[in-house]
Amino acid sequence: MKFITKLLEFRGAARRFFQKFQLIIEPAFRFFVAYLVFHTINETLNYNTKLASPVLELGLAAVCTFLPQAVMILFGALLAVVQVYHVSPILAALVLLIFAVLYCFIVRFSGKYGYAIVGVPILYIFKIPYLIPLLLGMVATPIAIFPTACGVIVYYVFKVIQEAALRQDVTSLDATLALYIDVANSLFTHKAMFVTIAVFSVVILIMYLVRKLRFEFVFEITIVLGAILNILGFLVINLYVDFGLDTGEVVLGTLVSMLLVFVAQFFRVVLDYMAVEHVQFEDDDYYYYVKAVPKVDLTLPEKSVTTFSEGEEAAETTATEEEFEFDKKEEVPEEEPEPGTETQKTEETQ
Repeated sequence: MKFITKLLEFRGAARRFFQKFQLIIEPAFRFFVAYLVFHTINETLNYNTKLASPVLELGLAAVCTFLPQAVMILFGALLAVVQVYHVSPILAALVLLIFAVLYCFIVRFSGKYGYAIVGVPILYIFKIPYLIPLLLGMVATPIAIFPTACGVIVYYVFKVIQEAALRQDVTSLDATLALYIDVANSLFTHKAMFVTIAVFSVVILIMYLVRKLRFEFVFEITIVLGAILNILGFLVINLYVDFGLDTGEVVLGTLVSMLLVFVAQFFRVVLDYMAVEHVQFEDDDYYYYVKAVPKVDLTLPEKSVTTFSEGEEAAETTATEEEFEFDKKEEVPEEEPEPGTETQKTEETQ
């Protein structure tokens, strides 16, 4: 119980810290994501070493920090095209055509979920691309399927281009046409790409429908259900369509992604199902039955600290000493006169 209380207190402190420094944290996050995008592109398509300069990557990231995310995606696409152009202008034209199609039909409708387009290729490097569908299934609408699918396509475009860039016999027209056909066939017949898009789309859609239902612990059950669907989807399809699935990588990557989504959901919202309230009220047309589940927001009590300036502190110290001396004087008992002293004073007076 104490451990849970400490976690909730830490959550409250972290949320207050984010709200206090939101104007700094959000640009820093955008800068980090932009730098990671440009660095990943240069590491994947490292054909022009001059473009892989850290100064250029940091400069582009700094520019994208203060611009919409669509600009970051555009700069990333242009950087990829320029990298490919260094090894093959023909492949660069093909990549530019693919990115233009993706932008016209998918990217422009991504909205605030555009980070999924760059998130999927980056997370493939860390073997956890399943984090995107599980996370979007908890916070997004089914429209998030399109940017997620676009991110998967971008990742496999890079893989196909890496394989095609090894071919250098593209000087003649026939060789050029053959290269276009090979790249198109490799991309549009890539089983793993279409299977991944299908599984991710199903996971996002099912998670969205389930978390809209009304039962206790719906968010936690939705996350676990999404992870199970992701694992079973890849395993079952691999039984019928062998696309070189690494079972251990899928299972481990999905479990790690599930834990990360649990952490994100913990900081997003925590519900107290032990304090559920049922409310009934009516108006002229309807009678309402409402089930209210309170959110948990446990915070540490703020300590009240009083500060004093040097002058105030000195004045208060002097006042305290005087009061203490005055109390001492009041506490001193009066001395009783010695016997005979009063009689002598009377005689002298006479």
